Amino acid sequence: MPAMCKNSLPLYANLLEADYTQVPALSWDELRNFTYSTIEKWEEGNCLSAADLTAALEFIKYNIPLAGIKYLDNPAIPICYFSKVIPKSAEVLQSLLQIEGIKSYQMPILQKPDGSLDLELDDRHKILIVTIPQYNHLNSFKNFLQVMQPKKLTILAGGNVFYLKPSLKLNFGNCIFPENIKDIIWLINKINPSASEEKV
Repeated sequence: MPAMCKNSLPLYANLLEADYTQVPALSWDELRNFTYSTIEKWEEGNCLSAADLTAALEFIKYNIPLAGIKYLDNPAIPICYFSKVIPKSAEVLQSLLQIEGIKSYQMPILQKPDGSLDLELDDRHKILIVTIPQYNHLNSFKNFLQVMQPKKLTILAGGNVFYLKPSLKLNFGNCIFPENIKDIIWLINKINPSASEEKV
């Protein structure tokens, strides 16, 4: 659920103008706790302002390379969205996966002039994550699923539109809709058991 609050919380307000080089780097446990706490506040829908979320994501991104995270030796998971603008949900997802040692990358899916979708996928991919923050992306999502139908993929889907109108999920029965963003980690490990193998 997108941030709705207008007033910044003190912690995040301080981050907005902070010089990160003057702030002690977070340990992995501290970074993980901060990230999960931020996600919980974001999903509650009225606890974080847009500025809060932006500040938190920038702070998380700064600390990720400093936290000594070891990544799973698996193909990176695409985080798909239907826009030239990166939605905050895609940024949140990528940060969460990075902290849990799961490689991912953002993959905008745009329509070509001939009406086809611009896709860069190969047979290595087993899991896709799709975020739908706006209603006008639903038709593109339907077209995308038709193209993906022959492939053996597990599609984890979510986004604000499904939060506001859960009945829309019934139109996409071939997708898995996590109850919340954090459940994505558990689902990835369940779908792809090798995700629990040794990290490198």
